[in-house]
Amino acid sequence: MSPTQKTAKEPTKQSAHARCTENDRLASRITNSLEVAQADLAKLSGSVGSGVHELRRDLSKLLRDARRHAGKLGRTTRKDLERLQKDVAAAAKSKPAKTTSVPKATKPARAAKVAKPRRAARPKSAAR
Repeated sequence: MSPTQKTAKEPTKQSAHARCTENDRLASRITNSLEVAQADLAKLSGSVGSGVHELRRDLSKLLRDARRHAGKLGRTTRKDLERLQKDVAAAAKSKPAKTTSVPKATKPARAAKVAKPRRAARPKSAAR
């Protein structure tokens, strides 16, 4: 194999690594956006009225939970991709080598059915 040719496994590993990196980047971007939103919400705390205080507190809790869930989603996705990569690699290794086998014997052709002659129609009785 010449040095310019790549094996079939290299692009797969690169694309899997690229997907994993892209997923990590997206999860961290979502987490950062939620952190910024939570920080901005905290800045508003002094300028809101008393009726909006409960709403701000609920929204703050929602953002905190969303940030936590986004982090869990990123970790779970990363673990799933790594597990799938291992499973695919194991499946590729465990494939049996192709062997040249003798083709199976074909069934003998069925004998063509011989059409049976139809029975002659019964004569109708005249006693009706």
